[in-house]
Order: sequence, then structure tokens, then C-alpha cells
Amino acid sequence: MAARYGVSRGTLRQVLAALESAGLIRRVPGRGGGTFVSHSKVERGLAEVNSVPKLLARQGYDAETRVISTLLTTPTARVRESLELDEQSLIVAITRLRLADGRPMSLDQAFFPVDRFPGLLELPLGGSLYELLRGEYGVQPHDAEEVIEVVQATDKEAALLSIAVDAPLLLVRRVTRDTDGHPFEYSKDLFRSDRTKIRMRTPAGGISRTTAEDRTVVELWRGSRSTAG
Repeated sequence: MAARYGVSRGTLRQVLAALESAGLIRRVPGRGGGTFVSHSKVERGLAEVNSVPKLLARQGYDAETRVISTLLTTPTARVRESLELDEQSLIVAITRLRLADGRPMSLDQAFFPVDRFPGLLELPLGGSLYELLRGEYGVQPHDAEEVIEVVQATDKEAALLSIAVDAPLLLVRRVTRDTDGHPFEYSKDLFRSDRTKIRMRTPAGGISRTTAEDRTVVELWRGSRSTAG
């Protein structure tokens, strides 16, 4: 590069350091490393229900999904209430790691009722689950209610996401409903805060209130529901 642009190596190093500091490039040491162009943060909108692969592809990222674990289990009280299940119901729990351009971006855990989705664990789970549910079970996501919090990464989460323990994460809890208004998914998505930004459009007169569960936390919500894209 120094020869190509007719500058000294010292000048080139200064320019690359400035670009790296601005987040425009990233430098990876060692064999197989090099200097790479960086994307800006992944933008996650709250105006529509979209699969992560579609979200990443639309922003020019190479998306990859790794299935970490699958489990047939009984739901917690929160999951059971969110999915409107009885105490004898079983759920499928699917934990997956999402990567953008080969780097960890989020750790997602989704829960589905077994009775509604028999044989789900026997299907390929590395792509969009919404597209899978639409094609195999005829279930179309219509809207979702999401709650966003900032949490700290545990040891296990930090190892999977390649971040420091206690690093800030964006936790998105979501209940997704079908076109008949029935809940079919409860999920917890942990996004790296250094790689993600949230975008939303709120109508004038939006309401803020203190939650009953924790009166130190202010909940901001909109009157209109999200619609599937």
C-alpha cells in the first residue's frame, strides 16, 4: 500500500491507526489476519418483525448461525404465562449464536410450545425460524411485544460472544403472536452493545410510565403494535 500510494510506511501506519480508532477498519494480528473494512453497528429496528439473517443481509453483512443447544423441557413461570400454557405443557428451547461477518453479534434463546410444533427439533434450525415455522406449520408472525434492558454478560455469555465478563449487553425479551393473536414464541436475545444500535419511530404523545414490577425503572411504550415484514 505504501508503494501503491507513494507514501512512507510511517505515514501509512498513522492513517490506518486513525481509521481503526474511528471504527472504519479492524486489524487482526497473526497468520490469517490482516486489515479489514468494518461495517458500522448492526441496526435493529422495532417497527417490524424480521429474522436476524434477513436483517443482516439487508444491511450488507454475511450472516451465520450456530446452534448451541436444543432442549425439550418444562417452561418457567414467565415463559408459561407469556405463551399462555398450562402447567403440564412442554416447550422446545433453542439457543443459537448469531454472527455478522464472522464475528459474534448476539446470543438468542427461543421457546416454542411442543404441542403446536411437533417434530421441531428434527428440522434444520440454522436458518430463519420464522421462515421454517411458516413453511412447515403454516404459522405467520403478525406482531410482537418487546422489552429491552441493559444487562451484564455472564462468564458463559462472554465466552460465546467474545467479550469481557460483565460487559454491557442489550437484552430483548419478545413475545410473538400469529395472525389470530395467539402467542407462539417467547425469546430472549442478547445483543453485543458495541455492535448493535436500536432504531424506532414513536408517534407524538407516546406514553411513559413506571412499571409495577420495579418502580425504579421507567417503561416507554407505543400504542401501535409491530407488524411483520
